[in-house]
Amino acid sequence: MKKATIILIVLLSLIKVTNAQDSKISGSWLVTKIVVGDQVDEPLFVIDYRADGSIITQGIDVGSWSHNQKEEKLIMSSDMDKDFGGDCKIMNLNQKELNFEKGDQKWFLSRLNMDEIAKNNSESGLIGSWKFADEENTDVTRVLIFEAPDSFSFIEKEPGMEGRTGGMWIFNPKEQSLLLIGRIDQIGGKNKILTISKTELVLENAGVETVLLKSEANSQNIERLTFTEADFFDANGDYKYDGEENKLPWTDPFEMLMSLVNTSQLEYNFSTLVEGTNVFETKKLTADVKTDKEEQSVSIDFIFYGYDRYNLPDETELPPNVLDFNYYNRLYPLQENSFRVAGQEKLTTPSGTFDCTVIESVGTSEEKYKLWMINDKPGVYAKIIEDKEGMFGHYYMYELNKIIEAK
Repeated sequence: MKKATIILIVLLSLIKVTNAQDSKISGSWLVTKIVVGDQVDEPLFVIDYRADGSIITQGIDVGSWSHNQKEEKLIMSSDMDKDFGGDCKIMNLNQKELNFEKGDQKWFLSRLNMDEIAKNNSESGLIGSWKFADEENTDVTRVLIFEAPDSFSFIEKEPGMEGRTGGMWIFNPKEQSLLLIGRIDQIGGKNKILTISKTELVLENAGVETVLLKSEANSQNIERLTFTEADFFDANGDYKYDGEENKLPWTDPFEMLMSLVNTSQLEYNFSTLVEGTNVFETKKLTADVKTDKEEQSVSIDFIFYGYDRYNLPDETELPPNVLDFNYYNRLYPLQENSFRVAGQEKLTTPSGTFDCTVIESVGTSEEKYKLWMINDKPGVYAKIIEDKEGMFGHYYMYELNKIIEAK
């Protein structure tokens, strides 16, 4: 009995020693370099050697590992990726570094202190959305979103296409550097921080500077519309706002004609909210205005689909938008919408400050609208918000940028 007890104690001691040694390997490691002959690659990806013997990278369980302490080998096995399979001769192992030879490859890994990374990241002032200040290519919107404790998302959007990737970020306050681990052009890898403030981040990567602007300081105000179609009907299903038409500032089609007779174009800033951010991509839309006093006709280009006659998508025609004087559309140029008057508001846009009647409206496909009708400029909206929730939803905003007079 005594002999058996001694053997058990020895076995437990060996288990404790093995666990203590394995703890030198278990944890998160950044692969900084892989050398094959005279070729050096800096892949910069993270490997988690879990205490349960699994290998995790990019959130995927790719295999298993064990530590042969006697021969100083890291033994990896993987049916998914040959890079995570085979016997590796450990050349250096301590609390900060792990270097091993795997065939003709030499791997260099640095241990990541995840608690320290989380602390530094949280105190960096970077958490939030940043928009690339790319003045040369206005058709492309790029947004970098830093999230706690250490993940980032990168969104690149251009007409007809949107790409999203992600990865890990590490802020080093001592070095004033930012490491981005993941697929991201221009600033992937290690960046030197040249400027960091509440509104601007300037990075240098391989000698190239990149400027990012904090979206909270540069984006338009986001007002999500919370009313629903049900709000327009009473308990019996009857429409509650039949008398609202009398409150509208535009009630006379001839008054609209005379108001617009000297106007040739209306220019709007059209902004689309990039999903998952508080960043907008913005472009200008121009609505041509045509009036004829003799024929008593008014036409304003319908640009509220997000395009104008000067940048029409392929095989797309601009919707006709001629005012019918026999049937005056109360919310011209919108059609057949239920609406209610929400009040009066003085609104400032890039075109100026206007006294407006504010309208709330619902469309036929679950769209919700908020419209600012300029009281003394019939036919001209100062601002329109279109908000649609759901998987295929969107958030659009139109702001009057300029009223161009006829020459």
